[in-house]
Amino acid sequence: MKAAFEMKLAAARCGVQLQMTEPEIDNIGHDFIASNGFTQIFLQNKSTLDSAKVTSWELHAMFLQASFQDRDLAPVISGIPVGGIEGAFGGFLLHEISEKAACQGALQVSYRYFDIIYANAVRTGLWKSESFAPKQAEQLLLQIAKANRGDRIKIPKAYMLPITSPNAILSFRLHIPGPSNWMSLGSQNNSWDDTEGMEVGERILIDYWRKEIGYWTH
Repeated sequence: MKAAFEMKLAAARCGVQLQMTEPEIDNIGHDFIASNGFTQIFLQNKSTLDSAKVTSWELHAMFLQASFQDRDLAPVISGIPVGGIEGAFGGFLLHEISEKAACQGALQVSYRYFDIIYANAVRTGLWKSESFAPKQAEQLLLQIAKANRGDRIKIPKAYMLPITSPNAILSFRLHIPGPSNWMSLGSQNNSWDDTEGMEVGERILIDYWRKEIGYWTH
């Protein structure tokens, strides 16, 4: 409820009416859908105390895989698209609740986020993470790509992107307040580590992408 309120308020400040709907039957791995007009994202919520020792969560593989309509944005790993048939192209939002604040009667929450676009950004070097290496991202994406209906994928907490607010999802996936580079470069499969000989245009795109994520991680 806290995340939904923050996201709706942020959208309203941009002049956008954000819709939140919940499934009648919880059988495909999402807790709610956030939508703006005809653009939507399926979201899975998990919560934990910051003092807990839970280090990973299992998600439906199809929930993470790209959907048919978004098949052109699906990363391709070893020749295998990560989805493109029945997937939800969903996002995973983890809520970490401060036990210390809760004991004092306050609600203090920090957030982490994960989807296959972020994982592919780490794999290709568009984003550098101290706890999620490019090789780990490639192995995880390949595991998701090869998963069958009903399979679950373990997502370690260390692989998730710490974000300052759930409003990051509005920027990354619903293009609020403006068009986002997050989706447009989701299918980029080249290795974009900073190397000599890189085209100026590529460097500009890398800088733009990193700044967009960086805005929500500081």
